[in-house]
Amino acid sequence: MDAILVTGLFALTCFVIIEAMFRRRTEKYLAQRVSEIAQQLGVVARTNEIMSDQVNYLSNINVNNRLEDVEADISVLGTVIRELAEAVAEVEEAQATQAMAPPPPPAPAPQSAPNVSSINTQKRHAENVDEEEVDVPISILQDALAEGRVRQYLQPIVTLPHRRTLGYDLVPKVSQPGSKLLSAHEFLPNSDRTGTISELEQMLVRQAANIIHRSNIAGEPTSLFVPISYSLLNDVDACERLVDLVRSNRAVTASLFLTMEEEKYSRLSDNQRAALSMFVKIGVGICLDKVRSLRLNFQDLYARGIKYVKADTQRFIEDPQSYSDLHNADVADFVKRYDVGLIMDNVVQEEQILMLLDDKIPFAQGEHIAPPSPVRPDLLGEQQKVQSTAY
Repeated sequence: MDAILVTGLFALTCFVIIEAMFRRRTEKYLAQRVSEIAQQLGVVARTNEIMSDQVNYLSNINVNNRLEDVEADISVLGTVIRELAEAVAEVEEAQATQAMAPPPPPAPAPQSAPNVSSINTQKRHAENVDEEEVDVPISILQDALAEGRVRQYLQPIVTLPHRRTLGYDLVPKVSQPGSKLLSAHEFLPNSDRTGTISELEQMLVRQAANIIHRSNIAGEPTSLFVPISYSLLNDVDACERLVDLVRSNRAVTASLFLTMEEEKYSRLSDNQRAALSMFVKIGVGICLDKVRSLRLNFQDLYARGIKYVKADTQRFIEDPQSYSDLHNADVADFVKRYDVGLIMDNVVQEEQILMLLDDKIPFAQGEHIAPPSPVRPDLLGEQQKVQSTAY
């Protein structure tokens, strides 16, 4: 019995020891697996953080605008390649024609030809004489300003295809006895050293600011395009006063655009550019009128405050190569890439609007769309109302 008890006790002890060893090994294995799982969870957490950062980055990217830029670039590239292929084909055809043509007969002996430079000089002199003959006396404008006979007319610029109003050109006119109105080319002289044109343009900017302010109060916000010239920019004190006036109302600043011919803008002096930059710094936009070409550095123009450019509709349709090397349907997208609006001016018939729609032109203006009309009396000041009723 004693041997049996000792043997049983020994077997029980061995069983307990073996069980403890297996349990310790199992616990160690489980602890190791838990540590590995914790490491894997940490890797997963870091991966989630990286993925969330990438998702946030992708969500902040404006994919639509980038796709539009890529599509515009592809379209422009395709147009250039097509035009290049057409040009190469024309050159090859011309060379083949020249190779097949018989040699030309010998040229006759040169005769005494007139001097080309003298002809050009005479032509330029004749043009200068004509300009001097058609120059308008400055007294017409001086009398109109003194007597308060300058009227403000508005000509709308509309969006295509819906023909909603983008803004208005502020068109000055001079009223004459008998209800006759003189347009700008009939009372604005070609040159002025008396400061009268500067006085007129200052008045137009002040009136535009008042009209924009009253339209905002009436709940009908609008934008006005005011014509300016060298005369205003040469008067630095007047520009500073106008900047102080416009800066007092941010809504007026954002809705006011100064219009200048592109040819004159390209010839601005440093002082004139500095005067114009005072308006740009407070948020006033610039519109280039009568652009000679659309081969412009629009990125540089936008940096200088150019928000819109105006081109002639008839020339754009009938002679597009004089404006751009691109196809007409690609010009609007190319200009839009730089946040510059393209306005087609002088629309005179409905067929032109249909062609502009085919070319995706965003804005248009002209007599066919709407002629200039007087400013509404509720948008005029009291003085202007009294003057309007006097004639």
